[in-house]
Amino acid sequence: MKVAVICGSHELYLDEKALADQFIIGVDRGAFHLLERGISPDLAIGDFDSVTPEEYGAVSQATRELIHLPCEKDETDTEAALNLVLQRGASEVTLYGALGGRIDHTLANIRLLLQFVKKGLYVQLVGEKNRLTVLSKGEHHLEATAFKYLSFFALESTVTHLTLKNVKYPLVNYTLAQDDIRCISNETLGADYQVKFESGYLLMISSCD
Repeated sequence: MKVAVICGSHELYLDEKALADQFIIGVDRGAFHLLERGISPDLAIGDFDSVTPEEYGAVSQATRELIHLPCEKDETDTEAALNLVLQRGASEVTLYGALGGRIDHTLANIRLLLQFVKKGLYVQLVGEKNRLTVLSKGEHHLEATAFKYLSFFALESTVTHLTLKNVKYPLVNYTLAQDDIRCISNETLGADYQVKFESGYLLMISSCD
């Protein structure tokens, strides 16, 4: 099951065409943003502390399923949404509205990428000019897109034997430490590219101007 999770960003980029075959979740104010665009979410979840009573009423009437979380809890609304779809068998999640705004929220959402790749769930954060995901060890054959600029950062531990192929600046068996920024601003070449490494977790950022 492919899932689109929409958070409560004030500057929400949304690829509405990509939503056609996805299960749509509105997180907190993200559910109301969907209604403003004429989209009824399949599920709305959150403590809804960022909507007015009138907006909450509109969300509760329009959504197929609503889960109201307590304001005081140990996980963010977005984290709760991801745990829910993991339990329900999601295979891939696209997270909109999770970039920009408060830097602590953005950093927390990037940490969620690492948390859920460890659980076997592929999650990507998508904005107008950036797409972020975390890769686990192995060989990844990836399709080139309009987001042609690539940057890679080691998360949690050193990434070993990093090899990049069919990119402007290829690498072979490189050791990428957490404080190493050598792998910033690479570029795709051709229709696809390859990323391979033997250990660690790799944050991959695809960007466009």
